[in-house]
Amino acid sequence: MNVVQPARRMTTPTADEQLRAIGNAIRRARRECDLSQEAVAAAAGVHPNQVGRLERGTADVYTSTMLRIVAGIGVSLADVARAYDESLSERA
Repeated sequence: MNVVQPARRMTTPTADEQLRAIGNAIRRARRECDLSQEAVAAAAGVHPNQVGRLERGTADVYTSTMLRIVAGIGVSLADVARAYDESLSERA
């Protein structure tokens, strides 16, 4: 007799977990492009501390700032979104 197991419910990540996942995705993209936080900050027109806080998940930045940072890295927002999804799935 086959017993059907209920689907595993995935809990909604907290805001802090989401910020950390976004930060991890951006850090991963920056490192894959072999860029420093300072180089990304210069290209994005933001302070290097802001890049660091975003990567650590301790800053909730404006979308426009995140888009400038992603462009400064030279990747697409879609690339970051995929890495974000991977980071969240690693948590599960």
